[in-house]
Amino acid sequence: MLEEFRKSCDVLVALGDCAISGGIPAMRNNVPLRECLEQAYLGAPGLWNPAAVIPNDPELPLLLNRIYPCSEVVKVDVSIPGCPPAEAIGQALTAALAGRPIQLEYGVLKYD
Repeated sequence: MLEEFRKSCDVLVALGDCAISGGIPAMRNNVPLRECLEQAYLGAPGLWNPAAVIPNDPELPLLLNRIYPCSEVVKVDVSIPGCPPAEAIGQALTAALAGRPIQLEYGVLKYD
């Protein structure tokens, strides 16, 4: 899907640490996918799954064996770090639509 976005976009923005580096989801890169699925759907505390089934609906995208940052899949033009607040997203989109460079001040991206 990301490759399709890239084909259709003049500017592709990686929005937040999950897109830039894989973020917290990438922590599962150290654990085999099958083990993650078994823990989530068969062994989680308080889980009710009497059929002991791991979901495998063809309508849902399959999970990859590894979480990839967007830039490992396609060329990314702009990255907005952290979990950017709405103000940072708004400023970035406004600049991109106006054809201006996206330059976000530290005050927009700091979290305190």
